[in-house]
Order: sequence, then C-alpha cells, then structure tokens
Amino acid sequence: MNEPEPTERPDGGRAARALVNWNLAAIGAGFGWFAYIDAPITDAAMWLFVAAVLVLLASLIVALAATETVSPPRRARVRRVSLLLFVAGMTVLLATATATLNLKGTDSDADDTPTAGVSRT
Repeated sequence: MNEPEPTERPDGGRAARALVNWNLAAIGAGFGWFAYIDAPITDAAMWLFVAAVLVLLASLIVALAATETVSPPRRARVRRVSLLLFVAGMTVLLATATATLNLKGTDSDADDTPTAGVSRT
C-alpha cells in the first residue's frame, strides 16, 4: 500500500522541521522586539541585529536542507550544523536586545513642557 521507501524514515525529518519553525519564530520575535521597544537604537545595535538575522537565515536554510535529506546520519549532521547556527544567531539576537535596554535616551521635549503645580518664573 502506501509504505515509505526503504531509504526514507517515517518521521521525515520532524526535528529539522521544528528547527525551521524555531528559526522563523526567532526572526519574527527579533523584528517584533525592535518594533515594540521605545528606546534609542544605535547603528551598532542595528548591525548586530542584521548579523543575527543573517545567521538565523543561514540556520533556516540548512534546516530546510535537513528536511530534504534522506539519509538519517546525514540528516543528523546537517541538523546539528543548523542547531549550532541557531544558537549563535540567538546569542547575537539576545545580546542586541540587551544592548538596547542599557541605552538611555534623552527627552528633549521635557524641558519645554511645564509640569502641573510648578511655575517657571
């Protein structure tokens, strides 16, 4: 009937597909974080973010290749490479997000806005 080919595993690379989902979630969370925060973002932080996204995209491409690999030992090796890239990308992404939290912005409008109960004379 509908039996898998002898060289194909029945799971079809379920772990590799899960890694694809994790990569997409991490990239989306990174973009969501930088869209959400109300903090100054330096050029260095944005370059770190670009590096993190590129590494996560490389991990995503390698994980997609692992889903298409038929040989179980080769699939495991390719998945490990993708996992290492994912960990590296997440490390850079978290470092970038932490760096943006440590920056202090200046509110230039606060000097012109009087507060209630305080008169400037």
